[in-house]
Amino acid sequence: MEACIYKKFGKEGVLEWVGGWPKPVCKSDSVIVEVAASSINPKDALLRSGKFSRTLARDPLPRLTGLDVSGTVVEVGGNVARIKVGDAVFGMTNNFSGGVLSTFAELKETEVAKAPISISLVNAASIPLAAQTALQALRDICGVNQGKKVLITGASGGVGHFAIQIAKHLGAEVHGICSTDNIEFVSSLGAHCVYDYRKNKPAAIDNQYDVIFDAAGRYKREDFSPQLGKNGIFVTTVPSGKSLLSELMARLKISKKSRLVFVHSSHKDLSQLADWIDSSKLSPHIQKVYEKNEIVEAHTQIQSGHSRGKIIIGLMP
Repeated sequence: MEACIYKKFGKEGVLEWVGGWPKPVCKSDSVIVEVAASSINPKDALLRSGKFSRTLARDPLPRLTGLDVSGTVVEVGGNVARIKVGDAVFGMTNNFSGGVLSTFAELKETEVAKAPISISLVNAASIPLAAQTALQALRDICGVNQGKKVLITGASGGVGHFAIQIAKHLGAEVHGICSTDNIEFVSSLGAHCVYDYRKNKPAAIDNQYDVIFDAAGRYKREDFSPQLGKNGIFVTTVPSGKSLLSELMARLKISKKSRLVFVHSSHKDLSQLADWIDSSKLSPHIQKVYEKNEIVEAHTQIQSGHSRGKIIIGLMP
């Protein structure tokens, strides 16, 4: 089968499509998906550049890229009960290094769910990593519900644009931070107030928040100390020495003021997201669907830090 791999760490030019890559073997608790599309995430670029290669991502090179997919199930394991051959599904691998951007991908049954029916199967690839990250950060880590006040940074990006919608659906008053060009877009997602990061440094934001979700991974809790006070929760998406230590302290019940979201693909969360999409409570915004031979361009775009919503690699003709 064809697979998108990198043989060494580096810039986006190290990515290449190769033929003759071994097709994955279906295990008893997994499914094989013929891939229709995969989304490109900032984490894909970090992994490709060698980030985490000595810590959380030690899979050997050459290595398959890609973290989330949509497609059609072509094979199921003997212990699989919820999914059958022919189902249209979407999902994300829980392997930290990824490895699903190929003609066929193996995922655990627990990592996939039936795709929403109100959007195209290609567009469904935009959802798994980004929307689950937002959902698990806001609902599970922060306990966002009716009456909470939430600030989302990177509000126009892949994770951020889902986070605005999910926080609002959970009942929060939602504010966002983005660039000048994206203020109208973030407002259209339901944000009550939108700050231009070029004009409003954190210190200039005159508001108090229960939660600040740094969807872009650009800030520290200390940047928002006045807005969070003693009890507010700051959550980031990017592992670092500091954020990993803060998350360890939270899990040891020492301090829960600074958190790190480790997204975990769950068929229950994917099904919830699909239900919200099919009931028009959540809507993915697709900036562009790239062809598979445009993988370098897609990675260049995600690295720019200025994507609006999601970008996708389509594999099906």
